[in-house]
Amino acid sequence: LLVLACFLVGFGPPTPMAKEIMKKVAFDNFEDGLITEEYLSEEELEEASFLKPSNFVGVVFKDSMSYQLRFHDSIAMSSIYTESR
Repeated sequence: LLVLACFLVGFGPPTPMAKEIMKKVAFDNFEDGLITEEYLSEEELEEASFLKPSNFVGVVFKDSMSYQLRFHDSIAMSSIYTESR
């Protein structure tokens, strides 16, 4: 999971696996840490994204092996597509 610096990252649902992944991403890739927020559902994360600044990135964990990224413009991208960008 690659996330660019200076982004606020919301993720959900906050399963133990999702929390561990986000903790590892923040610790391994950002010296100053990464600001993360947990959301109980994809719908809650999507609603919050409208109220957040443009540097907000949402991560929706579909299962233990896949996720979708959601940017402020509400475009969802799978992890496979994002890797090719």
